[in-house]
Amino acid sequence: MKKSICLVLTVMILAGFCFAGGQQESGEDGELVVAFSQMEINNAWRVAETGSVKSEAEKRGVKLIYTDAQGDTAKQVSDVEDIIANNPDYILLAPREFDGIAPALEAAKEAGIPVILIDRDAAGVPGVDYVTCIRGDFVNAGRQDAQLLANHFDGKDANIVVITGTPGSSVAIDLQKGFEEEIAKYPNLNIIAVQNGEFTRGIAQAAMENVIQSYGDQIDAVFGHDDECAIGSIQALKAAGIAPGNDVVVVGFGGFKDAAKAILAGEMLGTIECTPYFGPISFDTIERLEAGEKIPVFIENKGREITIKNAEAYLPEAF
Repeated sequence: MKKSICLVLTVMILAGFCFAGGQQESGEDGELVVAFSQMEINNAWRVAETGSVKSEAEKRGVKLIYTDAQGDTAKQVSDVEDIIANNPDYILLAPREFDGIAPALEAAKEAGIPVILIDRDAAGVPGVDYVTCIRGDFVNAGRQDAQLLANHFDGKDANIVVITGTPGSSVAIDLQKGFEEEIAKYPNLNIIAVQNGEFTRGIAQAAMENVIQSYGDQIDAVFGHDDECAIGSIQALKAAGIAPGNDVVVVGFGGFKDAAKAILAGEMLGTIECTPYFGPISFDTIERLEAGEKIPVFIENKGREITIKNAEAYLPEAF
């Protein structure tokens, strides 16, 4: 009899622990639980984005589950699967690749956890595989950079090198699409080389060094898919004895502090801001969903064109 009572008590205690653990993962006393799957933190933009989401979650009293895929798409899919096991109310997902993240979206859909894409798009049906995508208009940003170069060269012939972001990412795809569409309107502008810079300064520098070896003084301009690519290219140009801003015109994307400094130093023509501060707009969107509002499948997080005209005023708020 005593053995039976002890067994029953042990089962009850274990059940109590399991129940308490389950309650903790789902949030206590109705606490909202949001997961954020970050693709990587390898530059100032990603650091600022991560900080924005974390600080906004803390400010609003939201429990945040955070993962960093460290630039590995397979790891990001695995991260999301681990997140799903914790049963959050929402998942904020910054997808590393457009197609490669599809298994993660499918897993979240099967679990009934709504996904909000931030800063990049992914393959899937908007409103079905994910609730909405909050990002900049990258196609238009590519056009804006092309227009900066068109205005600068003003009908003069120019050979352009493109240092791209991560192949297969929606940002790289859309930026290149917009850039090529706009460049095609100007017969004097010619893209002579496209190299992968992985949105990373060191990789971009190495890619630009390879292009310089092949084309040398034929290069008139560089379009970096982000400011890390642009600044990496500037470093390669300097190392080769080519003066950025004088011998070669450089444009970027992102609005990094280092880009604003390069513009003020005359080494960059301009950049298109892509704000990393996704925290407020992401949690505003979640609050709207919690209130039962209908959310559009695309929400634009708008940026600005940064040139010598406004770089000094912009610098204090740059990331």
